[in-house]
Parts: sequence; C-alpha cells; structure tokens
Amino acid sequence: MAKSGEIIFEQAYGLADRAENSAIKSDSAFQLASLSKPITSALILKLVEGGKLTLDATLAHYFPEFNNDFGKQVKIHHLLSHTSGLPNHFIIDGWFSHDFHKNTTEQSFIQLISTLTPKSSAGSEYHYSNLGYFLLGKISEKATGQSFAANLKKYITAPLNMAASGVLAGFEVPLNNVKGYQWQHGGGYREQSAKNMTLFGAGAGMYSNVRDLHRFDLALYDNTLLSDSSKKRLFNPENPYSWRVGKMPLTDDLEVNVHAYDGKFDGFSAMMTRFIDDQHSIILLSNTGMSYFLKAQLTLDIVKILYSQDTENRENNATLKLINAVVNGSFDAMLSKITSGEVNFSLNEQSLSALAFELLWSNEGENALQLFSFIAAKYPSSASAKANLLQACNHRLTKNAKSNAVICHQQ
Repeated sequence: MAKSGEIIFEQAYGLADRAENSAIKSDSAFQLASLSKPITSALILKLVEGGKLTLDATLAHYFPEFNNDFGKQVKIHHLLSHTSGLPNHFIIDGWFSHDFHKNTTEQSFIQLISTLTPKSSAGSEYHYSNLGYFLLGKISEKATGQSFAANLKKYITAPLNMAASGVLAGFEVPLNNVKGYQWQHGGGYREQSAKNMTLFGAGAGMYSNVRDLHRFDLALYDNTLLSDSSKKRLFNPENPYSWRVGKMPLTDDLEVNVHAYDGKFDGFSAMMTRFIDDQHSIILLSNTGMSYFLKAQLTLDIVKILYSQDTENRENNATLKLINAVVNGSFDAMLSKITSGEVNFSLNEQSLSALAFELLWSNEGENALQLFSFIAAKYPSSASAKANLLQACNHRLTKNAKSNAVICHQQ
C-alpha cells in the first residue's frame, strides 16, 4: 500500500513452496497472469515513440498467416484495446490438455490463431483476447529483431530497476519465484501443473514482485517511461489499452478516479489499483487463486483506510468463513451452519457466487453445486443466481456429483 507515492505498508503471508515449507517474502516474485498486459501496452507504446512501430500497422504487415481481409483490417491499436475481434484462448480445442501445451510451438500457434473465426470485425466491438496480446509480443520481436524478453528488459524493466521482473518461456519456473496453488479436495492446497508459458507470452507470461510493480506505477505519473501523448492513449477512458479507467465509489458522497487491472492464472492472482488523484496505490499478489471479487473487496477495504472512511466489519462474512472452511476441510459443516441461520452471517450474492465459481475451477464440483443451490434458494428473484445454478448443473465437473440428481432435476 502506497500513499502519495510512498510505501506505507508491505507484508507477506503464507508459503511460497509448501513442499519445502518456505515462506513468501516481501520481495517474492509471482506470476502476473493478465496483469502482464499493461506492461506490454507500455512496451508497445515505447516502440511507437522510438519509431519502431506504428499503431496503424496491421497483422497482415507482420504475419503472412494473416494475409487476408481480416488481417489487413486489424491494427496494433485494435490489439492493444481488445477490439481486434480475435477470440480468447479458452475456445481453442485442446487448450486445457497438457499435450497441447507440450507439442505446440510458437509458429504453429500463430498459424492456429489465424484459422480461428473472428468474433467481430476490427474496431467494432470489445472482446477480451489473450491471443491479441500474444501477437503483440511477436510483433515487437519482428519490429526490433530482439526477443520479447529482451525488449521487455531494454525498454521497461532495466530502466525502471525492475530487477525481479521478467517473462517466462516454456515450462520454466524461476527458482526464486513462488509456486501456484489451488484448493484441494478435503482441505489444504495442491500445486498447479506447469503450462507452456510461451503460449501466453506478452499477454500473461510475466512475473514480478510488489516493489517492481510500484516502480512501474510511479513511472506512469511523469515522463520517466512514456510521453504525455502515449499516456493519453494508454488511459483513454473510452478505449484504454488494457487498463480499466473509471471511478471507484467509496461512500455515497465520495468517489475516486482509478486506473486498475488484474490477472488470474492457475493458482496465481494479481490486482493493481492506482488512485491517480493522490498517487495512492494498492498492489495485491496471491498464489492461492484469489477471486476477482475478493481482490476488489480487499482493495476497497484498504483504500477506505487511506481516505479515512469507515470499513465494514467482516468478522461474520459468510464468504470468508466458507473459504477458511474449504482450506481446513469443513466446508459441508460451515455451509450447513450458514444455511440454518443459527448465526447472523453477512451474505453477499456476488461474493458467494464468485466463491462458487472458484470452487468449480478448483475441481470441487460437489461443493460448488451445493453453494450455487444455496445462493439460488437465498435469492429466488435473482436471474443470475438461477442462470449460475443451471450452468453449474450442466458443467462437466458436476455431472457425477452425489447431489446432482436432487439439486438439478428441475433445472
């Protein structure tokens, strides 16, 4: 947590490597997942400032695989702003297979991307796409003759003294970096299997620590890193390059201007929020798969302290109680306690739903299904609660859940 540009709180919790029982430290490096994208955006704009690239250059200019009508329309600007029309990587057949990651090269991946059906024409709609940022990394290589990792070091990390930051390739995990974990059935955590980070590249392949990210944060306030014109493009509220630009309401009478972004990937979760009027910042890095909702909730609680506002007492927060129960193996008992109403727990539909999806992503189909069912019963007029339960009932991980027949027979 930084106030007016100065770090006022920094703390590490938990284990970096559970097998070795080694603790996370304040300078430990984490995989950033999609929090890589704002850094990639800054790199591309540096190359534009240096005359290496133009924002109007097209995919067809750099890749023979995109020498078609679509490739001739998609510009670097569209890739940066997620308006290229390219889909996200999750739709690729076999993406979740280890063999796919083991056997797919960068060149074959580019060829595969070029065969995907666009979701829209260039510039017409917003569609979040990690594939677009992967291609931006390859474009930086073609423009400079250097690897993306070398460009990142030359233009971003070395000038800003971000010595703990870099980009992963293949299945490597740097020795000093923390490992990623997700909840394990019956309690505790399981280590996540490595993926081919080359296929994430400029979109989600970076690692860093909180101190380096704070250096990056500060560099965006003056002209240390980018010119004013580049920053106007980066933080354009109508069409930003990765960053979410807007206002965060703290109370009914107070809202603050923010630039924020986050990432989540196989046990790693990150969020960076810049409160630009006062140069405050909050940077969260996790290796236990923290959900977006909880990152946002924690950020809101912390920033209220910075702005001398009252924070909510979360002692009986149902979602946090259930998370602790997942970790210690008592989920059924805690959910039953919450359902019974014997204790006045604080309930929030969005928070509970975020947890239910997190359980689903953690292969905890039975627990997820029971929680989705509870949410739908607790909020009978909520269309999203009904839709989420239906989605859970049709999910591959809940088909054999013991409660499926009872919960899902009318869905």
